[in-house]
Amino acid sequence: MVHQIREIGINDVDPFVKLLTTIYDESDYLIYNPGEYAPSNNDALSNLEHYITSPFNAIYIAENNGELVGFAIVTTENFERTRHEAHFSMGVIRHYREKGLGQSLINSVDAWCLNHNIRRIEATVVPENTTAVELFKTAGYQIEGELRDKLYIDGRYYNKYVMAKLLF
Repeated sequence: MVHQIREIGINDVDPFVKLLTTIYDESDYLIYNPGEYAPSNNDALSNLEHYITSPFNAIYIAENNGELVGFAIVTTENFERTRHEAHFSMGVIRHYREKGLGQSLINSVDAWCLNHNIRRIEATVVPENTTAVELFKTAGYQIEGELRDKLYIDGRYYNKYVMAKLLF
């Protein structure tokens, strides 16, 4: 599969909202229930402008034949004690999973973090999402802890692993 990973641009707002809606609607373990993610155009544009103009955050998108099929969102803080760490989340449309996009997105996040002198990258993953857990382990992440009852989905509580890696 030929795909391209790039930083998001302001002209990507509509396809990005469509991408997020698709991923959230088909995901078993992300924060939104199907149909729950529905930002207004103004909110989506404002959020995207914030990420594009902030030196402390980034969004990478995966494209396949001009269609957005995956994303990685990186956030950091500009506080002396925590500016060395980043948090990130990612998602890929179901049809494009297990085809190397996740690893490519992680590689882009790693490169961004190294360029911004970020030492620690952290993500949270539901343990039942074994494909994602294995992807992160393969990329050098370690399970550092477990957050109990972090999500409530379809009448059941789910834990989340805190997974992290040190870049240098």
